[in-house]
Amino acid sequence: MRKREVASVALMIWMLTVSSLMGILYISDLKFFIAVMLVGFFVIIYIIHPVFSKPRYIRNIYRMGIICAALFGLIIFLRILEVIEYLS
Repeated sequence: MRKREVASVALMIWMLTVSSLMGILYISDLKFFIAVMLVGFFVIIYIIHPVFSKPRYIRNIYRMGIICAALFGLIIFLRILEVIEYLS
């Protein structure tokens, strides 16, 4: 198997593990699931990133990483707004 195939399988296993743990613990928060899934995505991107070469799929992964970072920032921003609303 190639790195990108292993990465997609690892991301799928990570998402299934997180969703099953959330189901066991009765946590039904979509923002939490997306945030934890994005952390796993960033870890997998860091692991599969080649050091000396740049294959074609890396450019697409960079674009997806930028979009995911913006989504992660939006989720964190919404969480901060929830905390501020709770405290006031």
